[in-house]
Amino acid sequence: RSAQASAELAQQKACLACHAIQHNRVGPAYSQVAQRYATRPDAVEYLSNSIKNGGGGRWGMGAMPRQNLSEDEARQLAQWILSLAP
Repeated sequence: RSAQASAELAQQKACLACHAIQHNRVGPAYSQVAQRYATRPDAVEYLSNSIKNGGGGRWGMGAMPRQNLSEDEARQLAQWILSLAP
């Protein structure tokens, strides 16, 4: 899948309401997320699980709620986010 398609999915699913690519909003910048997790062997699985099921405490006090996404959509977004690693 193309980066363009994944950016459009992030927009469509309102991910960009709380996240931006290069700066913090409510949640961390996607470039920071990519940098933190890019070297994990299970990075795509880890991030897609976090996207789908939510979580908290990894980036401060805020918590990310569960997201209404399919497994494929969560995986696609995780791959796109990881592609943003510097």
